[in-house]
Amino acid sequence: MNQMLKKVQMDIQKNFGKDVNWDSLPKGSFNCYMFAVFNTVPTEVLDFVDEEHGIAICKCLTNEKLSIGGIGGISGRIHYTTVAGLIKALKCDLACLGILLEDSSLEEIVTNPFVKIAFYYDKEGLSKCKNPNFHFVRQDGDQWLHKTGWAGKVEKIDIPIENFSCDNLYLIGYFKLSLMQKNHNS
Repeated sequence: MNQMLKKVQMDIQKNFGKDVNWDSLPKGSFNCYMFAVFNTVPTEVLDFVDEEHGIAICKCLTNEKLSIGGIGGISGRIHYTTVAGLIKALKCDLACLGILLEDSSLEEIVTNPFVKIAFYYDKEGLSKCKNPNFHFVRQDGDQWLHKTGWAGKVEKIDIPIENFSCDNLYLIGYFKLSLMQKNHNS
């Protein structure tokens, strides 16, 4: 396994579901995707940084330069044109990090060890095989939080989540995350 991916996985598993002082981290160190999974590895420790676009890049499982902050970038599943393919890419990314993704609903109450997220995506760009925009929002107790891009800050959403919209993105669904159980027989 790539050393950087191993570092990210260990960091996520150490911080998953715990309170993190996000304001103490440099704002450009993580985006909404990394915030949703509690990744606190700053971009400075990644193998590459794309200066032109200002995004973190690492050599992932495919040994290609892929964005660690984009859907499919961790697992190498970057080619998808349907919502089902997008969700499969997300599940594969999260599995690489030791995280299980399961369907949830707005009404479902999740408690530790689960974390609930809402996932938004540009369906039009998806169907055109473009690298569309996306956004994650994470539930924290009775409130919803999100990180606005790489340079933004972590903010509380002050309206009911069912009324939230972001950059003309569509709600793909609500999901619950948990750390995968380690197989002690291996």
